[in-house]
Amino acid sequence: MVHSEYKIKGAVYLVASCVAFSAMAALVKYIAYIDAFKTSLARFVIGIAILGIAAMSGRIRLDFNNTRVLFWRGLLGGAGIFVTFLVIVKIGMGKGTMLISTYPIFACIFAAIFLKEKLGRLTLPAIVGAVAGIYLLTLNKGGGGLFSGFGFYELLAVLNGVMAGVSIVLIRKLHQTDSSYSIFWAQCIVGFWLVFLPANTSSCQLGWKEAIVLLMLGITAATGQLFMTAGYKYLPVRQGSILGMLEPTFDFFVGVMLFAEPFSAYSLLGAVLIVGSCLLVLAQKRE
Repeated sequence: MVHSEYKIKGAVYLVASCVAFSAMAALVKYIAYIDAFKTSLARFVIGIAILGIAAMSGRIRLDFNNTRVLFWRGLLGGAGIFVTFLVIVKIGMGKGTMLISTYPIFACIFAAIFLKEKLGRLTLPAIVGAVAGIYLLTLNKGGGGLFSGFGFYELLAVLNGVMAGVSIVLIRKLHQTDSSYSIFWAQCIVGFWLVFLPANTSSCQLGWKEAIVLLMLGITAATGQLFMTAGYKYLPVRQGSILGMLEPTFDFFVGVMLFAEPFSAYSLLGAVLIVGSCLLVLAQKRE
């Protein structure tokens, strides 16, 4: 009974994290006229502030053991956040986050290469399904070639999924030596220095409205991260990742309903194929 209650608590936390991250993506889309450097900086600054206050008050500990891997996790994670915000602005929160959400498949491949985990028999069909989903999601209905709808920002989103796959492998390695809070701090602090200079040299005037939205963006991002951290205390990574696929699903429908993003039967089928392929690779039993 206690074990079941822990699993329910973990599921609630992870669903809450998906809602928070989807709200963050909606805020990024809402202030799409602000460049991605500034929105990324807001997320990192507020994340640093929240973790710093929690550490100083004694509620969490920030210990850094595997500093080399923490740095690479921070570099990939920080760059990934910037790219996520950029593609949301350029190609939409639905398509952008859906393409990035292919990361579980890449994580499975990299885990087989670097962690010597065996690939399940369903991995290859999942890869084929994800590629088909990407094609349908980016299909150019106006013609112009087989992959005419797959432009630079679509490629960037998929590459971000690759980076996220590597990040997950690094996180799994880091959990042997460092806490989730330390891993999150590494992402925030390295990401801060990645975007600090371009964020302060780009020309964009910010008023009170923009400042409030950026504050909300940072708070929802940190909330989502902390809910996710709490959720993984009660659920294995594989089960948690399955629940995490709710986020791109939320983003897809929020983009269509609130921001009138392009929607067609092909894009819906592509989204279903991507989510289904990721669920397939996550749900298979380890051999």
